Amino acid sequence: MKIGQIFLDLSASSSDERFIELVAALAEQGVEQHVLVAGARLARRLADIPKVWVGPVVLTPVMAYCLMPDVDLVHVHEIRSGQAGLLLTLTRSIPFVITASRDQARQRNPISRSVFRRAARTIASNGSTPSAALAEKHRRIYAETVTAWRRGLR
Repeated sequence: MKIGQIFLDLSASSSDERFIELVAALAEQGVEQHVLVAGARLARRLADIPKVWVGPVVLTPVMAYCLMPDVDLVHVHEIRSGQAGLLLTLTRSIPFVITASRDQARQRNPISRSVFRRAARTIASNGSTPSAALAEKHRRIYAETVTAWRRGLR
């Protein structure tokens, strides 16, 4: 199974570190990933992780959509990335999951509502440091989502 990861948040924060740790923990468990991020520094750090292919730095959801290769599932990590996930689902039938807080999921913006409505699954963001157990949980969610998606398409 190959997973796409999209993280377009440009604000320097601890979320960068959590994202890197999650990608690394998933890679340690054998998950192949294609990652698209908005920051060059973040892309360089991710490039050193085995089983992780880092695409060019992208600044917009449309560019992330265009540059995401065929993968089994895309994990988007904030609402801007969710727009790319929405495009991938609507045009290429690639399912996506989104990490978001409850407040983000209740947004009134029509695009945001569409992102959450079309997401195959919403993963609650708890702000905790990624661990092997959290990576295993994500890997299980990915597998369940891909299996359910494929069953629904047939």
